[in-house]
Amino acid sequence: MLEAQDHRDAEALCTLLKDTSATIRSAAALALASVQDSLSAPCLLEALGDPTAEVRMNAVFALGFIANDGIVDRMAERSDQERDSTVHRAYMSAMFVNLQRRGGFKDATAILQHMGRSHGHERIRAADALRRLSPTALLKDSTLVLQTVASEKDTAVKAMLLRALMHLPGKARDSLLLDAGERTRPLHLRVSAISALGFKPGARVRDSLLAWVDDPVPAVRTAAIDALHNGGVLSAGNAPWSMLVDERWPDPMTRYRIQGLMAGTREGRAKAIIALRTDTTRGPYAEAERVKALTMVDDGYRDAALEELLYSDVHPAIRQVAFGALADRNQWLMVMPRAISYDMQMEQAAPFWQRVFGSGDPGLICAAAERLAGGQARELRVLFPAKVEQQARTALHPLRELEAVQLLDDLAAARDGKARPTHRGPAFNHPIDPVRLRALKQGQRYRITTGKGGVVIATDVDECPGSSLAFDSLVTAGYYNGKAFHRMVPNFVVQGGCPRGDGYGGMPWTLRTEIGRKPFTTGSVGLASAGRDTESCQFFIAHSATPHLDGRYTRFGEVVSGMDVVWQLQVGDVMEKVERID
Repeated sequence: MLEAQDHRDAEALCTLLKDTSATIRSAAALALASVQDSLSAPCLLEALGDPTAEVRMNAVFALGFIANDGIVDRMAERSDQERDSTVHRAYMSAMFVNLQRRGGFKDATAILQHMGRSHGHERIRAADALRRLSPTALLKDSTLVLQTVASEKDTAVKAMLLRALMHLPGKARDSLLLDAGERTRPLHLRVSAISALGFKPGARVRDSLLAWVDDPVPAVRTAAIDALHNGGVLSAGNAPWSMLVDERWPDPMTRYRIQGLMAGTREGRAKAIIALRTDTTRGPYAEAERVKALTMVDDGYRDAALEELLYSDVHPAIRQVAFGALADRNQWLMVMPRAISYDMQMEQAAPFWQRVFGSGDPGLICAAAERLAGGQARELRVLFPAKVEQQARTALHPLRELEAVQLLDDLAAARDGKARPTHRGPAFNHPIDPVRLRALKQGQRYRITTGKGGVVIATDVDECPGSSLAFDSLVTAGYYNGKAFHRMVPNFVVQGGCPRGDGYGGMPWTLRTEIGRKPFTTGSVGLASAGRDTESCQFFIAHSATPHLDGRYTRFGEVVSGMDVVWQLQVGDVMEKVERID
């Protein structure tokens, strides 16, 4: 069964669904949730009549990822006949997930009905669907939404619902969010509320956001700064320099981010420039933030200085910042009215983009392709001609730099007036060693030691054997020792393990996406990817429930101790040592 799953052999798994062993049939049904091949629909529908409840439950789970309208109708019919309450709940969950994935929810009513008759993670999933409705739909049912948020008792569900208030106006909305943001509240509630407050903040909200910039938890500080930026508070010069920049923050990341947003007044800008030019706190990620802040406030930071960084051997995170600033300036010149023709503007812009694509740096190639995504064919033929495309491709490993390869495919299709290509996972290239797998126990533990404390995780070997074994191999080889966390999104994830350190690196092999029944909740550990079956070495730890990742990303473990440390981690924190324990 494991061999068939690893080779994405739906036909073999369908044969195993008829095995005499219920254990094998159940495992085969669950394996088809990872394969997600529509050709397996007939055998999964047949398995809905299996005499063993677990087999039926796993078959329902797998069908939820591939069902169309006709299959959903068949599932609804079988659901009415199902007498096992656990399997019946699996039907409700699978059909809800399928409908959400296909954009079936347009208003709050059906979502709230599902929430009302569900329990546990299903209610969080419904709350996530609610907050993803369009602003127009949320405004239409704003009274109902506000009442639902105010009455909710489950903090995980409430944290998700708070995000639905982002685009709603009024004092009632502000009061709910300000209350949830207080320092006595759970962190996942606080960060959700603070993030939502960044839209249309009044004076009362602004004062609270300014106070939360001083919070001891990095994720809260980051959320508060993002909210101030999104709300235009700092750029409008509404906050005095003395309130924002003093000796309270030994953390340079916070200090630099605030200083970078102080361009709203001449005085603030002048003080920020002096502070940023004279600050001696370094480290590659802090330096990247300092350079970024300087580009935001200092018009005298010339292109030549940024180009020197861009094509130097400094840390990739710093090169990414230099690219971002130069790309902003270049794109502004591409669109601003000037006394030259549009074609001439493109010709002037072309050398910058073509040199980046020809740099041989996979991270910069990714960044450039992402920036030009959505561009018109006429532009791309000048900025990204076929000869430049070929030059970029020669520098890329087909697996280690798979993300860059795919981005180039998309950009080339847009340039040539073709439909965006369908990206399929790479061919099977990383077999599971059965001997090593048998030696790896379910719940195997690993300690991640950082300067802020230790985090212990346990891996789910039973449901994600290939991912768990690959992680164990990297740990025992010492791969993660000294690697940094390069990404932190408040109330979402902290992510690390990139060999480059900027999020664009991987291994010269890929893993199959493994989908288990356990959902992404607080402390879940998952593998980053560039699409199905492209996982390798980068992993993330979830701050809170993230149901939109369920069925899409491999959840191969969970935090068993040290969640308080996870909340303290931010960009630049290093995994001093990662080791197997027990």
